[in-house]
Amino acid sequence: MMRFFSWNINGFRAALKKGFMDWLEDADPDVLCLQEIRCEWNEIDMSVRKILENVFDICWFPASSKKGYAGSATLTKKGEGWTHQRGLGKPEYDQEGRMVVSKRGDLVLLGGYFPNASHGLVRLPYKRAFAKDLVARINAEHKANHKVIVVGDLNVAPTEIDIARPKDNVMNPGFTPEEREDFQGYLGAGLVDILRYRNPDVPGLYTWWTQRGGARERNVGWRIDIFLISNGLTDQIISADIHKDIFGSDHCPVSIEIQL
Repeated sequence: MMRFFSWNINGFRAALKKGFMDWLEDADPDVLCLQEIRCEWNEIDMSVRKILENVFDICWFPASSKKGYAGSATLTKKGEGWTHQRGLGKPEYDQEGRMVVSKRGDLVLLGGYFPNASHGLVRLPYKRAFAKDLVARINAEHKANHKVIVVGDLNVAPTEIDIARPKDNVMNPGFTPEEREDFQGYLGAGLVDILRYRNPDVPGLYTWWTQRGGARERNVGWRIDIFLISNGLTDQIISADIHKDIFGSDHCPVSIEIQL
């Protein structure tokens, strides 16, 4: 059994000040995908780096286009046979540290920070291009008989049940018809939204809350941090969870346990 976690930490150095290392010890993930790391590896305190390097193989992928922006990382327990690659081989995404590709046998893990359509939807074309290229990559992996896990901050609430106030947000970034259509493209490529698959009619399963107006306390949120898995892996999933009681970011961690 392996435990996969994903967390948009909204700045790694900020998360360290909010108990990240204590959480990591308690959670004890075999695989951890992080989003919005917002720093270079050498900007992290040496003592923290040593602790992490003793336990994990680390693929740290900060944005090169803008300091302190975006970025993703994947950490895997040492000795578990993972290899890592920074980026999708597409400079327009890789310069923002969007995704780490990790492999173990016939399993491919695509973990990353998906683009935000941004205020005024100015980056919607960029986000849609990213989605199209990711679908092509998923299709290629499936054609090669690989099993795929896609995880991270997808920056889209897939359906109305995944957002507290759908009618108020239908043209806002993260809930436009175009973004939701692109999410369906991932499912069309043979992936399953495993948390929703296991909890089809359960409302209130959110992973991100605005920091305004006590939204988190009132659970007025969005589910945008999501595990997608190849259809052939569904029977191997032991659990799929949202850890809304874990603070330290405006997002909470999500996880799956899988029999591999």
